[in-house]
Amino acid sequence: MRLQTLLQTPSMHAMRVIAGERGLKREISNIGMIESPDIADYLTSGQFLITNGYPFTQSATAPSTLIQAMHDANCAGLGFKDHRYVDHLPKAVIELADELAVPIIITPGDELISETMRKMLSIILKSQTDELSRIVTANQTLADLLLKDPTDTTVLNKCRELIHHPIFLMDSHFRVVSASQDLPMTRSTLTDFLRNQTDIDYFNLNTRVTIPYQTNDLTIMPLFSAYKENKAFVGILDLDPANSTDQMLTQVALNTLSFVNSRVDMLNESAFRNLSGFYLNVMDGGISNDLINKTLKAQQIDPQTKFRCAAILVTTNHQPILSNHLLEQVQQLTLWFIKEYQASVIVFSLKQQLVLLINDEQNAQHFLTALVEFIQPKLDKQSRLIAGYSYSTLPLTELATIYNEAAEALALSKNSPHAVTIYRPKYVKELISLIPQNEARSFVERVLGGLVGGVSANEQLNLLNTLYGYFYYHQNIAEVAGHLDIHRNTVIYRLPVCKIKLEI
Repeated sequence: MRLQTLLQTPSMHAMRVIAGERGLKREISNIGMIESPDIADYLTSGQFLITNGYPFTQSATAPSTLIQAMHDANCAGLGFKDHRYVDHLPKAVIELADELAVPIIITPGDELISETMRKMLSIILKSQTDELSRIVTANQTLADLLLKDPTDTTVLNKCRELIHHPIFLMDSHFRVVSASQDLPMTRSTLTDFLRNQTDIDYFNLNTRVTIPYQTNDLTIMPLFSAYKENKAFVGILDLDPANSTDQMLTQVALNTLSFVNSRVDMLNESAFRNLSGFYLNVMDGGISNDLINKTLKAQQIDPQTKFRCAAILVTTNHQPILSNHLLEQVQQLTLWFIKEYQASVIVFSLKQQLVLLINDEQNAQHFLTALVEFIQPKLDKQSRLIAGYSYSTLPLTELATIYNEAAEALALSKNSPHAVTIYRPKYVKELISLIPQNEARSFVERVLGGLVGGVSANEQLNLLNTLYGYFYYHQNIAEVAGHLDIHRNTVIYRLPVCKIKLEI
């Protein structure tokens, strides 16, 4: 309890403060008596020392030295019995006590010190008993509340009743998502302040911080989370760090909210797996287009929206099969990144890959490059994150097509110095160039040998150009004739010749 609270009880009315009044907010937890000159060696935090003044008549005990030692040990204060061995304290001692905010209190002169101590200890013990009872009751109240599967706001309002401070809940992006009803500012205003006007690295925040905001102090604490990349935070207004009851009640509230947050994590993970199952069925063709469109509308996705597909994978030099921990880490980091920048991206898992469906209005190359640059430094040095994405943009009913492109691009990334690779469509000329030269020559001789053999060089050229144009212009004889600047009958004449020679 606070020293000022103790002094306000009726049995303490005879005590008066003569110095260090600013320190009356100090916590008092035990009482000690000065019986020896070396008392400074035995000081403890929260201790209130009481004396008749006799030790200060000895040169070995200096009041100023003791006041400084009590301040250093965070003691509660110093009591002198009225009109005993010290009639008045030197001005320098009073000034030091005021400067250090160490209360000096005069206790009744007509009362034994032992009786004064008994009264003070009785008050402290009752306060501690009441505090313990309050904490136990708060813990039981919140435990009973959790059985009813309450909303975040309901839990926060109950916590506010128990700890007597406005409280709010933030997600892993420092966005205020819920608050007790008496929060004196709007959630959007507070979110803007926390995200944009402080230099707190909330992604890496693992300890309690206190920051000023308007006329309040905000104490922000991370909640326990099943995934450290998805932790949440609790903020409490004007929490007193010196009030032990406040601190213990706050811990009870934190434990409760951490449980709620962990439950949300598990529900989100279950929803993610269900979503992955849906998209895998879409990819395998196990769901009709009508059902796909209906499900997308339920997810507030326009069925006509076109997406690029990307596949991301972690490769290692020492693990052919990745650990679940590493896969979960990449998954949580990816989901955090998407939510942080509110990107129009859908994510699901496929074996040891993550598949991303990127709205075609978003620059896929830019997004994937930024994602890799965010995740890669957080992986161990033996792991490398790579990505491949489709060239085509198609509705999700064509998911299999764009995923195949992404998978092929991902395979190219494994041997590429670049972490992100786009799928390249294969044109006939490019495909032919991949054939070894000796095999290409054998192919030409086998397939086109009849066409180029037994005729003059000029006739070979005419027949080859006609055949090329016939396929290039999709068998449109007029187009071929116009391109070669010959009569269409000439084209009609040459085509059977090509056929005869090819069959030979």
